Amino acid sequence: MVLYVFRQTLREFLRSRRLLPWIFLSVLTFVLAANWRELSPTSGVLERYTSVMSVFVYRLLALASAIYTTAIVSQEVEQKTISYLLTRPIERWRLLLGRYLASVVVVGGVCMVTAFLVSSAVFAGSQVNHAGLLERDLAALGVGALAYGALFLFVSLLFNRAMLICLLFAFGWETSMPNLPGELYRVTIFSYLQGIASHPPLQAQDKLLAFVMGAIGPKTVSLAACWITMGILIVSLLAASCWWFTHFEYIAREDAE
Repeated sequence: MVLYVFRQTLREFLRSRRLLPWIFLSVLTFVLAANWRELSPTSGVLERYTSVMSVFVYRLLALASAIYTTAIVSQEVEQKTISYLLTRPIERWRLLLGRYLASVVVVGGVCMVTAFLVSSAVFAGSQVNHAGLLERDLAALGVGALAYGALFLFVSLLFNRAMLICLLFAFGWETSMPNLPGELYRVTIFSYLQGIASHPPLQAQDKLLAFVMGAIGPKTVSLAACWITMGILIVSLLAASCWWFTHFEYIAREDAE
């Protein structure tokens, strides 16, 4: 039954009107990557790749996850279609899990394709050794789709208008916390994804760019700690979401417009 829900939801999420904006953003990121040399003439190839990935691709990951994940339940409530969703003869946790997995596949797929485009744009004709760099980013993006999805799904079950909260987290919390002194970076998903990606350290760079990349504050999370922390986060939040969705009622919002 989970597979059935997964397929149905995947078909819904892959409709052209839902997917076209992400295709546009992916192509736009490719264009920016191809022209990043003009924007930052002194940067090397590896610096350009790391900058575009950190500033655009990982933010695209958080944005797509916030939008697709909140569509699983909270948008059904706001659009008064939750009652139709829950009439399906399937256990609630299976329904939630199938829809979550579909959102992860779409979000991860869009961002991985974007990463391929960025890599091809930046490293085309370059002799710089970048072996393993794209592969690590693909792994980090996959983990990120699972982690952001699990977090935003749980938030969408707890709060009305959850998308606003998720977007504030994605672009406020995730950007500011890694730049603060101390170990506050440990309470962000982005820092662990950067640890998995293991980008090469950057040389002198613009302070604003460094802030957006979360590269101002020191980070000392080991690769093993990144994988373990993300694994625990994903499993615990997903389990909590399935339990919550099973035991609490969801009805259409009467004030939804």
